Amino acid sequence: MHLTGWRNGLETPWLKDAPCHPLQHALKDLERAYKNFFAKRADFPRFKRRGSSESFRYLDAKQFKLDQANPKKARIYLPKLGWMRLRLSREVLGARKNAMLSLNAGKWYVSIQTEREVEQPVPTASTAIGIDMGVTRFATLSDGTFFAPLNSFKKHEQRLARCQRAMRCKVKFSKNWLKAKRRVQNTHARNGNARRDYLHKTSTTISQNHAMVCI
Repeated sequence: MHLTGWRNGLETPWLKDAPCHPLQHALKDLERAYKNFFAKRADFPRFKRRGSSESFRYLDAKQFKLDQANPKKARIYLPKLGWMRLRLSREVLGARKNAMLSLNAGKWYVSIQTEREVEQPVPTASTAIGIDMGVTRFATLSDGTFFAPLNSFKKHEQRLARCQRAMRCKVKFSKNWLKAKRRVQNTHARNGNARRDYLHKTSTTISQNHAMVCI
């Protein structure tokens, strides 16, 4: 009831530009945060800074549409925005439940949650292995093999320092400052993506070749 009044009010006309479902979900998150605070399960809710962890969610599959008949020309329909091109990392299988859109380093990502039955895979490996995490070596296995560290930060360290120096020379919140900030964010995103990719590949290699892993 209050949300409808705010959307039609003179002080907050910009709320009409956003779909109502993500706004409703934001209010539910705020209500949950206050309940957790009064139940002494969490601290007092804090305001989120603009530009940090920007995301919104559609809680019902009826609130968005997905066209993946042609994977190379996949698209998604969102209220107020219409049809938009989409690059799928994998085929979306099962019954769609909700979708969450998030902004990271100037790029928008959508995570679609689905429900489907999956058969339990039959393991083919029968050996056990122990892992020791280290610094000079990322991981050393009990059979003597090891994984070297990625050192992704050193690879992007010079570029990051150069982008940060350029950002400091710009007038804060100007267009050039925002462009420089986006370059810094892109460098951090590349570094994070490289680390996650290396972790996924390493853990997949270990888990597929051993039935038991001890850390």
